[in-house]
Amino acid sequence: MKCEEGRVCYNWCMSEIGIESTLVEAIKNGDKTIEIRLAKPRFLLIQEDDVLSIREDFYYEGDILESLSHALQVRVTQVLYFESFKEAFDAINYESALPTAKSVDDAIKRYREFYSVEEEREFGVVAFSIEPLEG
Repeated sequence: MKCEEGRVCYNWCMSEIGIESTLVEAIKNGDKTIEIRLAKPRFLLIQEDDVLSIREDFYYEGDILESLSHALQVRVTQVLYFESFKEAFDAINYESALPTAKSVDDAIKRYREFYSVEEEREFGVVAFSIEPLEG
């Protein structure tokens, strides 16, 4: 499958990126404009102008109960690399990644639910500026 201008998009070379349902809504309404992940090899392949497919995950008590495949597509407008979540949030507004977070410490605490300090040290962090695509 090809993107606009004939460029092969990264999302067709990997599984979708799963995002919690309330954050998918925040992307759609423009409140969430940054997606942050550990800088694992699969995420290091993502480049500016790639189109990513978002899977909407519905959680209950830490477990995914249901997923909606291809809930949304986003275009990556910028890719930034950091050594830690703290460094990322020193450079970007934490509310752009987690609109409901109350502070930088709260945002980091929420990322700790998914990523350990050891993983963060091993891989570092990548932040994607994203914009939803119509349709």
